[in-house]
Amino acid sequence: MAQQYDSFSKHLIWTYPEPIAKFAFGGQNVEVEEVGATEQITVGHSDIVLKVRFPHGARGILHIEVQTQDSQEPMLYRMAAYHGYLFKEHKRPVHSCVIYLHPNAGRTDPGFYAYELDNYRYVIQYKVIRLIEIDGQAILKAQEPALLPLTPLMQRPDDMDANQWLGECVEATKSADVTPDALRNLLGVLGVFSSLIYESEQIKQHIPGGIMHEFPIIQEFVDEAKAQGIEQGVERGIEQGIERGIERGIEQGIEQGIERGERKGTVESIVTLLGTRFPPNAVQALKPALETIDDLPRLKELLIAASKAENFEAFAESLYE
Repeated sequence: MAQQYDSFSKHLIWTYPEPIAKFAFGGQNVEVEEVGATEQITVGHSDIVLKVRFPHGARGILHIEVQTQDSQEPMLYRMAAYHGYLFKEHKRPVHSCVIYLHPNAGRTDPGFYAYELDNYRYVIQYKVIRLIEIDGQAILKAQEPALLPLTPLMQRPDDMDANQWLGECVEATKSADVTPDALRNLLGVLGVFSSLIYESEQIKQHIPGGIMHEFPIIQEFVDEAKAQGIEQGVERGIEQGIERGIERGIEQGIEQGIERGERKGTVESIVTLLGTRFPPNAVQALKPALETIDDLPRLKELLIAASKAENFEAFAESLYE
């Protein structure tokens, strides 16, 4: 299922490379000199590679990794590997970013990888873009066709419910200054991305029926995505042992399972980060204390503290304060 969402993401980037690059660089104007094909490399699979030129004339590489959900392998390791490969391959500064599609994805991604020992130091930082943290209303007002299909996954106004927001996104897309064929394509892709969080009936309510009839593969994708999403959610909840949640209902079990997984992932991130900076044995001694913390915001604070602590004792103080 994730691979199919990735395919639509790549299609969007290949169709509108410069607006996507501008979005990735926070609005900075960049020129895309070349759109690289998806690369199979020894360390894994990178999504999109763009050769870019900045307004001041410097050139670089923009590497965009699209993630539907959280990565099974910590993203910081993958990005470090991609960065090294791409720098060697292209001999240009590499700017990497991860775009998380699902609202629950990417919440524990630290956006960097670093270690230091004696005179040895390595730091890599990449940009984390979570669509749910982007002001969707501002994107609708900008009327940039490349970003309109992503707006249903973005942050909606406080006074608007999800169904109203989906309708606003569709109507804004219909007003885009594009050809009729391009408009049908944008609405179809919007429908696919919407299926991550919306029911198929809601999508059909707002998107013209002709879109689904003209592009039947999209409807098949929506149905398959929904079925697989339920199946994977149940499996994830069971694996994480949320027995009480499952007894009260599959939906509640999935929610509790995801939350527990986020806490576990954050603890692992803290231990991994500390282990690159301080004595591993001392770090492991703190792990049981970290695992007793049920407050996810508290764990996120400790993750930040782990990256900034000047020494091991300073972090330990922040843990037990």
